[in-house]
Amino acid sequence: MTGAVTGSFLNVVIYRLPRKESIVSPGSRCPRCGQPVKWYDNIPLLSYVILRAQCRHCGQPITPRYPTVELLTAVLWVMAGVWFGLDWPLLPALLLVSTLVAIFYIDLDHYIIPNVIVLPVAAIGLAANVAIVPERWLEFLAAGLLSATFFFIVALVKPGGMGMGDVKLAGMLGFFLGKAVLVGLFLGFLIGAVVGVALMAAGVKGRKSRIPFGPFLAAGAVVALFYGAMLLDLWTGLFQK
Repeated sequence: MTGAVTGSFLNVVIYRLPRKESIVSPGSRCPRCGQPVKWYDNIPLLSYVILRAQCRHCGQPITPRYPTVELLTAVLWVMAGVWFGLDWPLLPALLLVSTLVAIFYIDLDHYIIPNVIVLPVAAIGLAANVAIVPERWLEFLAAGLLSATFFFIVALVKPGGMGMGDVKLAGMLGFFLGKAVLVGLFLGFLIGAVVGVALMAAGVKGRKSRIPFGPFLAAGAVVALFYGAMLLDLWTGLFQK
């Protein structure tokens, strides 16, 4: 339930932050009629079903984006809880998956990765991981700096293909994932390539169309969070035989 409540808050962040609106005030309102949403109509997942996906006041449809974000966040929180247990590494894991959900949709909608999200979360992630596993401080620091540097070089070589937001996101992922960021970045490029080819084949996008890269990085990072160390060991083991 806590994950779904967090997802409800992320819906506010996703909608308001790119519009430079306060995420605190005013309270939740219908984006069409402007009427405030009562607390009993703002229960994550449940209210969407009870209201039959319609605003109580104006009857206009409620976008399925809202319950999707709530459900996705809840699932990721449950996965993190099962994977890390009630231990300190769970805290940065929950922060990471929540941040990635917000970044996924903001970049998908607006082609931006806000500094106000990625920079403070990167600092918190690095500080948290160094505090939890101090013997790996150099790994986390190097992973973040090298990832950001690599993406910065790509952005310079291919202007327009990679934005500074992606550079900062890559650095943030390194601070959270350590060496497992290699898996996350590789999967991000792989997923991006597959989706890009599929969209072009379907005629949805052209070769010069803009496609936000943040969602692909976010997807790769989630996989790396849970399975990155295992996949990295498997990959390196192939070269040791």
